[in-house]
Amino acid sequence: MNVPLKRYFALLSEYLRPQSRRVLALAALLFASVGLQLLNPLILRSFIDTATTQGSQRDLFIAALLFIGVALATQALSVGAAYLGENVGWTATNALRADLAAHCLKLDMSFHKARTPGELIERIDGDVNALPSFFSKFVIDMLSNIVLLIGVLVLLFFEDWYVGLGMTVFALSALAILICMRSIAVPYWTAVRAASAHFFGFLGERLAGTEDIRSSAATGYVMRQFYALLRGWLPLQRRAGLAGYSMWMTTLLLFAGGNALAFGLGAYMYQAGAITIGTTPMTEFGMTPNGANSSTRSAPPWRKS
Repeated sequence: MNVPLKRYFALLSEYLRPQSRRVLALAALLFASVGLQLLNPLILRSFIDTATTQGSQRDLFIAALLFIGVALATQALSVGAAYLGENVGWTATNALRADLAAHCLKLDMSFHKARTPGELIERIDGDVNALPSFFSKFVIDMLSNIVLLIGVLVLLFFEDWYVGLGMTVFALSALAILICMRSIAVPYWTAVRAASAHFFGFLGERLAGTEDIRSSAATGYVMRQFYALLRGWLPLQRRAGLAGYSMWMTTLLLFAGGNALAFGLGAYMYQAGAITIGTTPMTEFGMTPNGANSSTRSAPPWRKS
């Protein structure tokens, strides 16, 4: 089942709205953390350039203290964001559990006769257990990484618009590939969750009827069903695991390609005299360590007339 993105955002909005204050505090922590992550490489750039140009030890000492202070502050903000995000996620999913239980209790008997109690428990509790990561990880990881990526690309455009454009095209291409891989993996994991609900429904019903099963000498029959369910569940789990592993490997390959592209562009621009040795292509902006604008530096070969 392919769920549109607007359904995800509607779910987020419905269960995060009652926690608006905590969500705003979480957003503030995330934006502050992203800002410090963008600042620290610039401090490191200044430190390296000052060291390579035989700058004063006082400037190096100040840059080192700033780097350590910003790094510690970034870690503190990350811990605070993770703690607050987990609280937001579990509060939202507990509310979702209550709504699902209330909804099931209002359904007619035909619904409950078609589904075992174990299946309903697995759907209401087991499936919802995966959602705290959606509420917390989505907010913490995805949104913060999007903001960080936009900040990095903006800094790259300040440095050189050719580099910024190239990295933007790469980022959009990588995002399209990951979305494609997600559409391949989701059906497998949907089948795994359905098999899990069916198995636990079977298990709960048979355990509740243990006395009847033994009195009817049906233990062997029930065990054959038990093994059949496990044999059917295993290939689904394997295919879903391979699909998830494929997404993970695709992510690693994309990161490797992005690093290779960044290092290649950085080496070429350094050889062309467009950047200093302390500049890193993914975190720089158009200011030299001494505060002069990048327009005063020599243009790379493709920008010269």
